[in-house]
This record gives sequence, C-alpha cells and structure tokens, in this order.
Amino acid sequence: MKLSFDWLSEFVDLSGLTAHQVAEKLTMGAFEVEEVTIIGPDLEGPIVVGEILEIHQHPNADKIRLTKTRIKEGDEPLDIVCGAGNIEVGQLIPVALPGAKVINRHDGSALLIKASAIRGVKSNGMLCSPPELGIAKNIQDPSQDEGIWILNKNGNKPILGSDVLPLLPTKADYILHVEPRSNRGDALSVMGLAREVAALFGRPLKKPDWSLSELTKTGGDKKPSSKFSQAIVENDSDCPYITLRVIEGIKVAPSHPAIATRIEAIGMRTVNNVVDITNYVMHELGQPLHAYDARLLKSDNLAVRRATNTEIITTIDGKERKLNSEMLAIADDDIIVGVAGVMGGKDSEISDQSTSLVLEAACFAPAVVRRGSRLLGLSSDASLRFERGIDPASVRHAAERAAYLIAKYCSPEGHAVVGPLIEAGSNLIKPGQVTLRSSQIKRILGLEISPERIKDLLTPLGFTVKGAGETIEVSVPSFRKEDVKREIDLIEEVCRLNGYDAIIPSMPAATMAVARPDDSLDLAKNALIGMGLSEAWLSSLVPEDQAGIDKQLAVEVLNPLSKDHQLMRQSLVPGLINACSYNQDRGRKDVWLFEYGRVYFKEQQKDAKSTGVREDNHLAALVSGQRFKAVNQPTQAVDYSLAKGLVENLLSALNIDERKLAWRSITENESAALPWLHPYRTAVLTLNRPAKPNANKETNARSLFESNIILGYVGELHPRFADSKGLREKALVFELDIDRLKKERKQKKFSGIATSPEIVRDITADFDATDKDVSYEQVSKLILKMAGSNLRTSELVSVYKTSAESKKFSMTCRLTFQHPSETLTNEEIDKVLTTIRESLSRDLAASFRL
Repeated sequence: MKLSFDWLSEFVDLSGLTAHQVAEKLTMGAFEVEEVTIIGPDLEGPIVVGEILEIHQHPNADKIRLTKTRIKEGDEPLDIVCGAGNIEVGQLIPVALPGAKVINRHDGSALLIKASAIRGVKSNGMLCSPPELGIAKNIQDPSQDEGIWILNKNGNKPILGSDVLPLLPTKADYILHVEPRSNRGDALSVMGLAREVAALFGRPLKKPDWSLSELTKTGGDKKPSSKFSQAIVENDSDCPYITLRVIEGIKVAPSHPAIATRIEAIGMRTVNNVVDITNYVMHELGQPLHAYDARLLKSDNLAVRRATNTEIITTIDGKERKLNSEMLAIADDDIIVGVAGVMGGKDSEISDQSTSLVLEAACFAPAVVRRGSRLLGLSSDASLRFERGIDPASVRHAAERAAYLIAKYCSPEGHAVVGPLIEAGSNLIKPGQVTLRSSQIKRILGLEISPERIKDLLTPLGFTVKGAGETIEVSVPSFRKEDVKREIDLIEEVCRLNGYDAIIPSMPAATMAVARPDDSLDLAKNALIGMGLSEAWLSSLVPEDQAGIDKQLAVEVLNPLSKDHQLMRQSLVPGLINACSYNQDRGRKDVWLFEYGRVYFKEQQKDAKSTGVREDNHLAALVSGQRFKAVNQPTQAVDYSLAKGLVENLLSALNIDERKLAWRSITENESAALPWLHPYRTAVLTLNRPAKPNANKETNARSLFESNIILGYVGELHPRFADSKGLREKALVFELDIDRLKKERKQKKFSGIATSPEIVRDITADFDATDKDVSYEQVSKLILKMAGSNLRTSELVSVYKTSAESKKFSMTCRLTFQHPSETLTNEEIDKVLTTIRESLSRDLAASFRL
C-alpha cells in the first residue's frame, strides 16, 4: 500500500518528523516500509519571503545586478546577486538562504545554496524563479516564462520572512510503500495507519471535521426524484450491513485537483470525479464503495444475493464473466449489476452522461468475497480489503464522507440533491472482551510492564482498558475484531508498541542440546555424482494413467493445468524413465540419472492437524547404455551387478552397517505393484530381520515401503515396458526410502592410529552346494559375527572349482586383525580362527583342510 506523508499529516501532527523517521517507526511497529519515494519538487528551506530594497548594476558584469534584499523587519538587508531582468524595488520575492536546497533549472538536479562570490561580489543567497521551485510557469503571470517569481502581484501580499514552501501550488510529498499485513484489513487505509503512527509516536489522532451536516443544505429543500428506496439482503451472514444513497444533480467531469493529485500520488489512475472520490474514500478510510448510474437501474431497489449458475455479467473492465452460486452478487431486479466486493458491472457504471447516482457502501463476508474473487480470477483494491475484513461500524461513516465529497466537487454551483441514507442489516458490533494478565506478559516478553503503561499503550489504538492489578479487562474495537481474539494477541500489541528494542536479551534458563545436522542427503548425492550420475529435477505431477499408480491412494490435483498433471506421483522411477527416453531420442545413448524427491499417498486423517496426505522422501536412479570405459578395456553394457554395486556404494557412503541389511527376490504381488521391473532380475533390499513377506497380501507402491523391513529395490526394466517408453538401450533402476535409511545410519567414530602391528591370516573352507546354495554373503556374515572386535577387514581372495558344473568349491577369505594398543598373540588369533571354523562347519557344513 502507498501512503502519502502529506495525507497522513491530516490525521496526525507530524511536525518535527521526517518521512524516513515515520517509516522507521512503522517498520519497528510491524508495518514494514519497503521504500520511501518523493514526488513533486524536492525542496528544503530556509526559503523565505523577501523584499527588494535596492537594485544596483554589478560592477564587474553587464547582465547581472546586485540587490539589497530584506528578509525580516529591522534586520540588515542582504547582498544578493541576481541575473533576472524582471526584478524591481518593492517586490516580494522568494529568497533561498544558505543551506537551502532548490532545483537546478538547467538539468533538474538538486542545487545547494551557499554564500559565494559571483564575479568578485559576495552573494548571500538566491532569488528564485518558478522552475527553481518546481513550478513549470509563473502562476501569477503566465506570460513570464523566465524571471523571478513575484509574490505580491494580483493583490497578494505574503508576510515578510514567512516560509515560501506553503505558498507553492505543487508541494513535494513523500510516499511510504507499506507492506500490507494479511490479518490487518483496518490498516489498509490512511486512517488505519494514522492510528498506528499516533500510537507509536505518542501523539493524538486528529479526526478532521468534514461538516457532514452540510449534506442537508447542498440541495436546499429539494428531495431526490428517483423512485429508488430500498436495499434488500438475502442472507445476513453474506452481508451483515449495507447502505445506499441517491444523489442527483451531479455533473461527471475530471476530478478536482485536490482529489486527483492524491489519487495519482498513490499510483491510481484517475477516471472521473465520481469514481475518483469512491477510490479516495476507500484509501482514506479503508471502506470500498461503488457508484451506480441511477438512470440505468430498472427497479426501486438493489438486492444482495447469491448468483445463479446461469447468470452472466460484463464487468467494468469489459470482460464477460460467468457466475455461479458460490459468488455474491448485487442485483437490480433480475439483472446482475455487480460482483459484491470485487467489481461492478459495465451496464450500470458512471459515465459522462450520468446526472444521478446510487452510492453503495457495504460490509461483505470475507470468505464469500475471497471465494468469488478466486473463482473469477479477478482481484481488485476492493476485494483486497474485503478479504481481510471490513469494520461494519465504519461503513456509514465512509458513506457520509463520500456523499459529502460528491456533493462538494461533483455538483455545478452546489445544487446536488442528496437523498436520505437507505440501510439494511445492522452495523452494531459487540466489542470483544479479552483478559490480559501481567504475569503472562512477564513470562512471554521477560518485561515488567505496569497496568498504567499497558493502558497508555493500548488506548491510542482504540482499546478500552479496565483494571489496575494482575488481571486487566480489555475491550477490543470493532475494527480489530478479526485479529485480536486471544490474550497472546494483546501481548503482541503491547510488545510492538512498547518497542521490540526494549526486550532485554537473556540466556535461556534451560540447557539446549545442539541438534546434529543431518548430512544424509548431501552424502548420498555426492556419492552418486562421484559414481558418474547426474541429478535430475522432475515434476511431482503425473497423468492419471501412469504405470504403477494406485488410484485409491492417489492424491488428486484440484485444478490440473493439463491431463499430464492430474495426480501427485507415487514413485520417482517413471519420471526418470521418461527423462531417459527424452535424452535417448535426442542422441544421448548413455543416460545415468538420479533424483531425490517426495512421493505422495492419501491416508486417513488421524487428527485435526493431519492433512490427509502422507509425504515420503525417496531417492531413485536409472542407468542405461554403457559402463564408463576404462583404459585398454572393451566397453560393456550396464547390468544388474552394476546397479546393485551403485546401491552398495551408496549405503557405504551413508555409513550403514551391511550386517543390518539383506537382499531377497521380489514377490509376485510386489512385482505387480511395480510393473516397470523385470520380475526375475529384481531384488528387494530389506533389514536383516526374521520377518518374511506375505505373498498373499495385496501390495501397492505405498505398502511396498510401509513394512519396517523393506528399504527399497533394484532391478532391470522389463523389455516390454522399456520398448513401450521408447528406450533404445537396456536400463536398470533402483529406488530407496531415504527416510528409513537415515534411521539405520550409524554414527562414525574416529579412533587414534593403532600402535600395534596387524596380523593377516587366510582361512579356506570347502563347501558342497549340492543340496543348498552357499554365498560369500553368508560366509562373510558368519565371520563378522564370530571374529570379535579385533577384526579390521574381511576380504574374499578366491573361489575355486574343479569345473564349472561342479557343485563343490572352496572359498578363501583374508582376515586382518589388529588391537588398538596391544600386540595380539598367535594363540589369540588361533582361538578366534577355531571359533570361526566351528561356526562355518555347524551352520554352512563347511570342511577344512589341515
């Protein structure tokens, strides 16, 4: 909102204050002023009225004269050099004294006046011409395009030594750009912000006398001839109060300069005198108004009612708009003449031919106006205010103010006929009552504020404060009923008016543990980037027919922009597949992508805070094409082992203990939930727990990750699915529940460099896999389990078979032992190796050679 400093001064005494001081105070009072701009001439005093006593030729120049100018009775006249040809003895002229700032008439820049020598003669100021004071032409004599501004022409005689700035036809004004607050509809006006400024500076709020009683005299004893006589409200909850008034004998013309100047200063476009006055009052008092051409209204009433689904209106911006029953309308019989609180209709707007009008001022329900504005895609200055809440008590006052201005400025020779006020509903609002406790102020703000001080702070804002002890009863004014409802709201008011800088910093009483930053995402991304993948950012919105979508759990978009954006995604993989196809269509065969993002599922609302939508963080990747080529090595296509290796490296980067994890085959139901995967080339990553998947239980994209055991999956795209998406190369994918993986991370522990030597031993075991398969994973887990804390590493050295078809094989593992500070003995190592051999023999039927 743009606030005129000059306009503000009508409501608050701003003497001794600059616009920047007011802006700073408003900002500290929770009304952020984004910038302060100046309009009109940027002048600074002292610029006073002076009288020319003598004029002499300059001794060193032909075209310059030396004047003796008096600026105060009884003072010595000043020597001032002047080059203008229109000066005469006895003239009263504006004199800029040293320290004043005027306008350089040559380039429009600021010109600081100093006492200086001109051609060898000292000049103690400057006699000012109209351009140097921001005046385009000499208003006293339009024929004078050049020369000093003569102040005592045409019978004028300003006081010698008085300030010239108030005499200027165009005054400089500062515009404060105030950021509107969503909960403060009352502050979207000059009056509302003036109330804040008055309270912040401790100055009284002025209520200008607008002589509203004069309304009954402007048209003499005449009464309006219009038959218009009634306002009808269909539902009081939609419109608690409305006023109408007929005004006849008006002439539509350009606005009076007093109105137009301020309208333009705040960035609004002037239309005509009537419309500008309604905008003027809206900005001044915060109450939107609308004027209808009375000649174009057919019935004797205006009704506030819900529109029907078949009604259409052409608004004043010239656009035809379809209405529905969720919108509030102003109706002239069966004709819609306005969308209540948003915009009026084209067919009843004020034009140059208008001679009589119906002035409307009302209070509409914020929710209804907001809904109508959103559905129409139409916002206005009026809807902005109605959506934040209008004070019903101010409606009549604004209606009277607008009627007075229309009668004053829109009536030829003051012959306007102003009709009586027509009302419907009630503007009486019961003041809200809030109890304020001093102990709560102390607890929340840490300040001891006396009841007397609280009263002094709240009273200027319109609150009524009663009580002087621990408990204070506060009556809330009607214009603050929307945002002050609880004790904490009043504490906020006390805090900002008392000053945020008055709060004394103090250390918290309780000890606070420093939260450990979660670096899981950064570690995961860096690991994948280091392995050659590129991060993708894909849309969370997907089409309704996307593969793998469970429609029962799908989160629908209320107003989708297209058919491709109807639902929220349930997996990251389909988006990566589409990205891969897009890249391969454009000649890029090798596509290695990953994405971190959210997936969405509908769920039952557990409480009032629940949104009914569950959001999980997933990490997914796709690799397609060739492996990265090594020097002197043939290229190879990506395969399952590569994809699984990527996952294992990722888990290692996250410092997740591999002993907690296990891989298993995907079940039939899980495969059905993930139709893009090859059922026999996919593995599921789980926690190493005894629970097994229930093959009979129905599975979907959400339940796949709902188990406390399942962490994700890795697999190859099914060839048929890949072909349907236009993929030209084999592709593998994985998707992990990053939130669950975070829970399995173990904190890294750092220890000093061991001072004892390492002991390396190889252990070779023979296995017979005729009846039961044996893998290195099983062997490794048993070794890690039985070796104890001194085992540093376990590596697979070799697997030996006599033939490829043989079910018998031997496996050699190399174990490294080391104690942090002591030297391990051979006996200790032999004892551990014996325990490992016994465990392998017992659990995996291993045999050992001597």
